[in-house]
This record gives sequence, C-alpha cells and structure tokens, in this order.
Amino acid sequence: MSKPPLIFAVVVVIIAVLATQRYMQKRRQDAVNDASPVRTLQAEVSAKREFPAPNRRSRQREVIAAEEMRYEVYFRPLSGGAEMMFALPEKTYHDMDKGMRGELSVQGTRFVDFRPDAAK
Repeated sequence: MSKPPLIFAVVVVIIAVLATQRYMQKRRQDAVNDASPVRTLQAEVSAKREFPAPNRRSRQREVIAAEEMRYEVYFRPLSGGAEMMFALPEKTYHDMDKGMRGELSVQGTRFVDFRPDAAK
C-alpha cells in the first residue's frame, strides 16, 4: 500500500486548524455575550431581507418550496451609531415592518427582543 501524498495531509491539517479556530472564535463570542448586560435602546427597523439559507449540498439559486430561509433585520439606533444586523426567527421577522420604531434589547452582539412603540 502506498502512502497518501503529502499535499493531502497538509490540506487535512489546514482544514482542521481552520475549523478549530472558527469553533473557538464562536465560543469566545458566546462567552462575551453571556457576560454582557442586556442593553435597551431606541431603534428603527431600517431594512429587512429574506433569502434562501446557504445549502451545503446544492448551489442552486432558485427558491424551492421546502427550502430553509434566512431572515435578517437591520436596526438603526435613533441616538446615532452603527447599524446593527441580526438573523431572526421567521415569526419575529414577519412581526416587524420597515420604518417601525421601538425598544431594541441586545446582549453583546446577540438579539434579545424588539418591542415596537405603541401606535398613537
């Protein structure tokens, strides 16, 4: 039996190192979010977008009825500051409209809640 080529071993090691690095980065961010206090700020829904979630098995661009979707909402703080983007569950996404204002609660970089202002 012949030995596998050296390039194959190098590629496997690089993939393992990159996967481990990404996993550790995610764990650190989760720890920072867990340790952060919940902040509440006045914000406006500045944009919404939904699109098919990346599918590792297929690279097709057409939407299939049972295809998993990704829902993103962009918030602009009313007191100024950088726009924030969060990936949200479908129900929460559909409960919001562009231009809606209210209280946005975040914990670090994690979305907690959005309570729209009462209609006047």
